[in-house]
Amino acid sequence: MKILKYQKTRNNEYKIFTDIGEYKLYDDIIIKYELLLNNEIKENKWNEILEDNKLLEAYYLALKALNIKMRNKKELKTILKKKNYSDSAVEYAIIRLENEGYLNNLVYIEAYVHDMITLNLVGENKIYNDLISMGFKDKEINPFLAKIDKDVYLSKINKYLNKKAKINKKSINEFKQKSILELINKGFNKEDIIQELNKLSLEENEIEIEKLVNRLYQKYIKKYDIYMTKNKLKTYLYSKGYPNIDIDKYIKKTS
Repeated sequence: MKILKYQKTRNNEYKIFTDIGEYKLYDDIIIKYELLLNNEIKENKWNEILEDNKLLEAYYLALKALNIKMRNKKELKTILKKKNYSDSAVEYAIIRLENEGYLNNLVYIEAYVHDMITLNLVGENKIYNDLISMGFKDKEINPFLAKIDKDVYLSKINKYLNKKAKINKKSINEFKQKSILELINKGFNKEDIIQELNKLSLEENEIEIEKLVNRLYQKYIKKYDIYMTKNKLKTYLYSKGYPNIDIDKYIKKTS
């Protein structure tokens, strides 16, 4: 194979015109293999050059992804795999980036914890699990989570509960159960959620209860006698967390 001409394209890439076709090579490859001095290259050597160039291609793509935003090794590997780079190319890119200081686990974890705490309604458990899923280890994660004061999480829980309580139309019991599940899913500790729930002054929404009872009463009375209607109302309201004494009071209002 014979190289006929070089043409600068973008950044550190060149288009290479040969007697068998056109290729793109990085200047690092051109220098490494002294291609400017050797125009004629054997097929097996040329294949080696192209493979080596593929490694650099993966590296520069990963570097470009890092320039857009901070990423971890797992994210970069996913990006490169989607572009169908070989395992060796992916490994080369990651190792080189690490050696050059572009991939620093501790810097990434610190930034991630800060952003999640500052910008999102999440608890310690979610942050921890997210970082574990990214491939980081306990000993890397825990020191940064330990720096977060527990009051930060309690404040987030309290703010969330107060906001939800203002628009709550469910029973106190159902509100509490739903709130606990929602906040656990967001990564907060159950004990902390219950602690903040106990601080709230919650009252049953009598207007909503009366609406619910009247709606159900009108629905059931069309199919059942008054005894069965009341039983069905009691069963339904009880399942929604309303105590029996309140059920009887609101049923009487509809009779």
